[in-house]
Amino acid sequence: VVIHARPEKLAGVEAQLLDLPGVEIHATAEDGRMVVTVEDEESRMGDTVMSFHSVDGVLSASLIYHHFEESEAQQ
Repeated sequence: VVIHARPEKLAGVEAQLLDLPGVEIHATAEDGRMVVTVEDEESRMGDTVMSFHSVDGVLSASLIYHHFEESEAQQ
């Protein structure tokens, strides 16, 4: 997911995102752009990504790539 946040709120946005289950931040830029991944069950991942929009300071969140593999237990 590519997230664009208000630069002055970047630290707070990072902290709020890291509180969400399965969220990992891979890169940030001073202008507020962030590269984020979400590892979660397929049924909940969409809700997690959509919740990014309600984080104070987030201007946009765009899903760029989605990949799902069944675990050995599911097979």
